[in-house]
Amino acid sequence: MSYKLKHLSKFCCKPANPLEFEAVKMAAEIGGVELDEFEWPNLDDDIFTHAWVDNESGTLSWARKEDETVLNCIDFIKKLRMSEEEARELEDDRVSFGMGCFGDNWERSDDGKSLIALNGHYYKTNEDGTIVTLHKRKSC
Repeated sequence: MSYKLKHLSKFCCKPANPLEFEAVKMAAEIGGVELDEFEWPNLDDDIFTHAWVDNESGTLSWARKEDETVLNCIDFIKKLRMSEEEARELEDDRVSFGMGCFGDNWERSDDGKSLIALNGHYYKTNEDGTIVTLHKRKSC
């Protein structure tokens, strides 16, 4: 798993003009992020003016994901230029989760920033840290 792509996929940017658009494309090429086939996006159409990185395919795309943090283009370009080691140092434990239903085996913490396993359950994270699952402990 690329720490750089994983970190980059948390952010997007909105180029203000064709020059910023070209600068982001060039930074992606230099930083080893593949580019989708695209043309200058329509600035009036907010759906297609945000650049973000798909960490599964490793490509730079031009459609905003609603849950991403929008950075200015200069900060986004700096992230495109970071090394894998720099990205590893920035690694954190953020995960997103849907709250479509509530279970008897977990609850939200008082500050709302984490989930707490209940009733003999625990959380387990997969090898690359991208999936968290709830498990029941075996009785002794």
